[in-house]
Amino acid sequence: MNLISVLFSTIAVFFFVMILRTLRFKYIFLAATTFACIPVFFIHSTTTIDYNIALAFILASFYFLHKDKLALAGLALGLAIGTRITSGAMLIPLLILLIRTDGLMNNVRRSLRLVIPALAVGAALYFPLYLKYGSNFFTYYEVPYPAIPKVLYKFSIEVWGVFGVLGIFISTILFFLPFDRTAGKFLFPRSINERHVIAWLVAIDIYIIAFLKLPMEAGYLIPIVPFVIMLFGKYLYNRAFVFFCLMLIGSAFFGTVSPVERYDAATPSKAVINFNAGGEKLMLDFLHGPVYSYESRRENGIHFVEKLLKSTDTVTVKSVIISGRWFNQMIVQSGDTSKLKVKIRDYISEPEALYFYAKGYVIYYLPKQEYYNKVMRNVDLDIYRAVPYIRE
Repeated sequence: MNLISVLFSTIAVFFFVMILRTLRFKYIFLAATTFACIPVFFIHSTTTIDYNIALAFILASFYFLHKDKLALAGLALGLAIGTRITSGAMLIPLLILLIRTDGLMNNVRRSLRLVIPALAVGAALYFPLYLKYGSNFFTYYEVPYPAIPKVLYKFSIEVWGVFGVLGIFISTILFFLPFDRTAGKFLFPRSINERHVIAWLVAIDIYIIAFLKLPMEAGYLIPIVPFVIMLFGKYLYNRAFVFFCLMLIGSAFFGTVSPVERYDAATPSKAVINFNAGGEKLMLDFLHGPVYSYESRRENGIHFVEKLLKSTDTVTVKSVIISGRWFNQMIVQSGDTSKLKVKIRDYISEPEALYFYAKGYVIYYLPKQEYYNKVMRNVDLDIYRAVPYIRE
């Protein structure tokens, strides 16, 4: 599954290169390297989730549209929709790019050549789900809205990295600074006009709005990454764009902000500043970037769960552990939960809590999961004499 993400991430970069080549961009290799190194894209290029797979189909759709192969563009977008249903929002910027001055009917015909295959393929891929679940397959896992500092962190640093955010900020200022036109050159030809810019901005805005509605994962913003790079490539002159790219490339490998007081906290370097934000202790690590931090957190999380699972062998009474965010990892690493001496739940509802309490189970919870069980299931575990499994 991880290799599939690697493959489609490579395909996404390939189609980004082909789009830039079709649009006659001057610094193709630099822009493509920047795209590949954006922290959120880099990290999810090896995770078993569908963000980059959907983006590969989206970029393929844009490429085929630029080559005027509208049926293929629709097919690719249909596959993107079948991967992540939110990819359907890309119909709007694609349709903007199809607008011409040759009359309404010609615009309608072009649009239908794109829309019909996109919707048909997307609908066909979801039809088996509809047969099994009906309209219920549209539901999603409801979680409480995060604190504003966490939303801002996911929106900025978790997507672009510390140096990436700094690079974007400085580059935005460079938009408005006067410069000698003879000393710098722009990287797109004049034919890449406002119609393209509007399409890119619409794509960016749609996904930002969707993210702010449910800001649970920075990965939701992955579709905006190539369009942000093209937007800066449109308006920055050559030297400014090189600076922009170098900052974003470096952001994957240097400088990261991550939590400290967690069992899967990243192992810090020797250049760290600790601070508090949003009610949580964080560290700014200058030498370790998001890629290293993610790998370190993953390894430390695996070791923590291994010790946790081994510790359950010492439990001698009927017990259930409310594991919350650790639930999936415990299930995967245990291999066969039926062999464990304890039951594992993510969160428990009122009827489940009553059942375990009546049957004489000791209800344990992992750190902070008694709070999240109350948030998620509106059940106060203290009523059922639940106790922490790990003494802090």
